Amino acid sequence: KAAEVIDQVEALQAQFRQELGSTFAWLADEWYLLAGRELPPAEHYEDYPQLGNGVGSLRLFLSEFEQVRLPAGIPAPLKVLWVVGNAVEQAFQPVVKRMNGIRGLQLDLLPIASQFWGQTLTVTGLLTGQDILGALKSVENLASYDGLLLPQIALKDGERFLDDLTWQELQAQVGIPVVRVDGGPAGLLQAVQGLGSRAAPG
Repeated sequence: KAAEVIDQVEALQAQFRQELGSTFAWLADEWYLLAGRELPPAEHYEDYPQLGNGVGSLRLFLSEFEQVRLPAGIPAPLKVLWVVGNAVEQAFQPVVKRMNGIRGLQLDLLPIASQFWGQTLTVTGLLTGQDILGALKSVENLASYDGLLLPQIALKDGERFLDDLTWQELQAQVGIPVVRVDGGPAGLLQAVQGLGSRAAPG
């Protein structure tokens, strides 16, 4: 059904571009993720007029990440777990691969489907604290990780998940540092470097 919607809307977009000089109407990222299709290129979104609604946010993240200059290495070995909704698992593989090219860093992705909402595919912004706690139970040797990267988009007002669990309560139950990640690719790199400086000797 998602593929059918994409085909219908793309036909309208072509019409709008011809008549209005703009794509005018954009599909949310979830449609492409559900259909298993490639995201449109960055130029498709023009100046990202619907970014406030999350439309094109994944493409923008991936495009910005390609421009980020990564360090060759970090001061001390670091093992980090990155929580995301499983809808973006495939899209984020190039990000994970490039991050793991940093000497001393092991970044593992933990893609999660929401049991709370009963969704097969879940975007990161809809993950609840219960979803994350449930998924962490299946992680082997969780204590070996130096930290858990938590996208800020999963928190309302920067503090609580949609099930009202706070990130501090999550951290208390997880037993390893939880770092909130905001600000796109730069925020991801900053969070990793922040954990790295904690792990460094001295």
